[in-house]
Amino acid sequence: MIAALWTVWWLLAAGALETGLNKWLDDRRAAGWQADVDAPNVSGFPGKFDLGLGTLALQDPETGLTVTTDGLRVTAPSYWPGQVTVHLPQSPINISTPDIALALTATQAQATMRLRPTPDLQLDHLTATGGPWQIDLPQGKLLGAKDFHAEMAQGDSADTYRIQMEASQPVPGELIRTALALPLDWPRAFDVLVADITVTLDAPLDRFTLENRRPHPRAIQLDRVTLVWGPLTLDMQGRVSIDSTGIPDGQFDLLFENWREGFELAKNTGALPAKLHTQAEIMLNALANLGDDPERLELKLRFAQGQAFLGSIPLGPAPRLVLP
Repeated sequence: MIAALWTVWWLLAAGALETGLNKWLDDRRAAGWQADVDAPNVSGFPGKFDLGLGTLALQDPETGLTVTTDGLRVTAPSYWPGQVTVHLPQSPINISTPDIALALTATQAQATMRLRPTPDLQLDHLTATGGPWQIDLPQGKLLGAKDFHAEMAQGDSADTYRIQMEASQPVPGELIRTALALPLDWPRAFDVLVADITVTLDAPLDRFTLENRRPHPRAIQLDRVTLVWGPLTLDMQGRVSIDSTGIPDGQFDLLFENWREGFELAKNTGALPAKLHTQAEIMLNALANLGDDPERLELKLRFAQGQAFLGSIPLGPAPRLVLP
């Protein structure tokens, strides 16, 4: 009897899953999206739902965001379809906007989403893991690493999320090395790249996120961001609030070890205007000499009244932090 009931439940739920997907695609097409997918099929009886999508192509006409992939799979346990695991294909996932196009290739990569059992299916927790991965631009390799691990968890308020990320031996591509004008003997891979960040949005992430306006950040708190790359070590902490136009206000505290290497990179890449090189170097040397170690530098990256400052050095207009 139980087996028969379970079989009926699985068949009904599998049919509802396939029908729901087709309706979502039809709704996107009616809204002007490109939404093409091979005929989906559901398998996995009796313990799970295994949805194979084959070739998938989505394009949002409002933002120009386009995603195409082949071989995407979505699985969920039969007892709660709101715990979804997305298995990325071995083939590249192509992502583009009007400003940029990139291809993500990952091995054994998957993302598990746990949704709250509410009508809007708010995102409660997201975990992404995988083996070797690489991001390529049309001009060449941008970044890659041996593996990755990332988590995002909803906080005490529905619109706040804690994000933790770590990658093993990230390797910047030649595009980044050339842009930074790195010397030939500069290490190929980062030694450490970890981040612990809390982001407050203007709306929760839920099943309407792709259908309506993307939630925009209203505050970013860096609990810990650490980068170690050869002789250069950077630690960041701090918090900024973000207004409705995306302009930040607040500050991040920066701790540089062997800061002179970082200063040379800033000069070579043009991140620091040439007219400020001499003035900035004099000031930074003076600040470093106030401490116990002249190779160690503590600075504040400030955002105020739409402008950005490194200590007392003006960097120009503050970046607008908005999602497409």
